[in-house]
Amino acid sequence: MDRITIVGMGPIGASIGLALRRAGLEDTEVVGADGDRRKLARASKMGAVDNATGNLRSALKGAQLVVLDVPFTDMRETLEAIGPALEDGCVVTDTGRVKAPVIRWARDHLPPSPGFVGGRPLPARTIATLEQADAGLFDGTHYCVVADEAAESEAVRSVVGMVEALGASPLFMSAEEHDSYSAALAQLPRLLSTALVGAAAESAAWQDMHRLAVPEFAEMTRPAAGDPSEASAESAANADALAHWLNIAIARLGALKAQVEDGGGDLRDSLVRAWEHRARWEAGAVEEEGGFDSPSAAQSMASLVLGGRLTKRYRQMTSTGKGPAWMYHGGRGTEQP
Repeated sequence: MDRITIVGMGPIGASIGLALRRAGLEDTEVVGADGDRRKLARASKMGAVDNATGNLRSALKGAQLVVLDVPFTDMRETLEAIGPALEDGCVVTDTGRVKAPVIRWARDHLPPSPGFVGGRPLPARTIATLEQADAGLFDGTHYCVVADEAAESEAVRSVVGMVEALGASPLFMSAEEHDSYSAALAQLPRLLSTALVGAAAESAAWQDMHRLAVPEFAEMTRPAAGDPSEASAESAANADALAHWLNIAIARLGALKAQVEDGGGDLRDSLVRAWEHRARWEAGAVEEEGGFDSPSAAQSMASLVLGGRLTKRYRQMTSTGKGPAWMYHGGRGTEQP
């Protein structure tokens, strides 16, 4: 019988177990390992694993695939611990948000063949507790597969097979690409959230103004509620990429500040562009050919006569409202799809 061992019974690890068991893999046992026996008991009760154990060596015995769902702060130590216990031909993957250092550690501590293949699930929604684990969490989503030149094709095929069993589609990229994109879309939001909390809560008026905090503030600051030690370690490990995106964000904020102070139409233009970019992303239309600023013949003529900013107003006034969902047509109460 084949064995897949999941080390770490957090909400992602448990969801992977639930999805693998739902897939009904023939002659395959899903084993969960964790130092927290309460997590193991909950994971077993919800059916995330066939067997659960707090003994790491026992969990790894006979495993053909090992999935590490452990905090980044524990990853190096975990790789060092499992290396001597892995059996020949065992493939190891992870679920973390930073890849380059983990791949280096894997080279140092794991057997060279068939190799380590980095993984990163991209679930459609955020889950924070073990009770929220869900077999359908990965259905229809992408799952990053990050392999370096040392990984054998057999190892990559094993991880891709697991990804497809989860109901996801593999998204192949290098460690450098992954870490840069992760810095922009996972780590930068955490730091912007931290800055927003600090700007408000460290104000002398916070004791009074906190009563005005609306759902938008709660949503924007939610990333700051994550584990500070984990976020700090991930940021330090991905410092160059994160600093690059922070510089871009700082420049954008500076431009917005100037637009606010100017009081002109440039601020509205920036808000419209952001609205349309987000709406296009939410509609799954980012990769469609043709931008949402492509002018019609009438709009091109208007541009010659009226100029750029007035052309936008003309476009809004002459819109039938039947264009793409990511086109901003103005008006009070406009919402994204």
